[in-house]
Amino acid sequence: MQFAGMLARDGLTKDLRILIGAAVATWHANWPDVTAWVEIARQRADQRQDLEETLLQCILFCGFPRAITAFEHLANGWPAEQPPSGGGLPVEQRTPAGDELFRSIYGKYDAAVRAMLVGYHQELHDFVLEAAYSRILTRPQLTAKKRELIAVAVLAAQGQKRQFAGHAHGAKHLGATVEELREALVTTFGAEPERAEEIAYWMSLVR
Repeated sequence: MQFAGMLARDGLTKDLRILIGAAVATWHANWPDVTAWVEIARQRADQRQDLEETLLQCILFCGFPRAITAFEHLANGWPAEQPPSGGGLPVEQRTPAGDELFRSIYGKYDAAVRAMLVGYHQELHDFVLEAAYSRILTRPQLTAKKRELIAVAVLAAQGQKRQFAGHAHGAKHLGATVEELREALVTTFGAEPERAEEIAYWMSLVR
């Protein structure tokens, strides 16, 4: 990863590009890159909390083992003065906020996506709504737009075309521009000319 060249690019704020880079590196279990993104954020005096939130989101998109290891690298590279805690919405606000976020992302497909999840397994539906949307994705430290751009980057890295398209639509609905989506993919795949066709393919899935 050419970190300086990536950060010099326009189209995304540097702080968001760092978060996307850290999340994608977590998916790939590329711990040297995770450590490098943490150090860049630390040197820039970014908010450590933003990285914490990104890694909490990685529980949903990358799984517990990778997220725990990424937190280990964050703790080693940028120790917290005290163990972080809190930061979520009050318990009584979580469910309505999660429902609203889900509707905002999936729009007219809201009911169909919910029905699909129930059809696969009721517990899957409940986990997605209660744990993912209500507990994690509504945490206010990162905006919903930033979280969706992180999500589309990781989903592209995973080759998850259908979910990428859904979250790319959600990102646009939450205010992300086409340029921001493209730059999220550049952060995922790299800016080398040979990656241009791959990035163009993923952009073709953006509705």
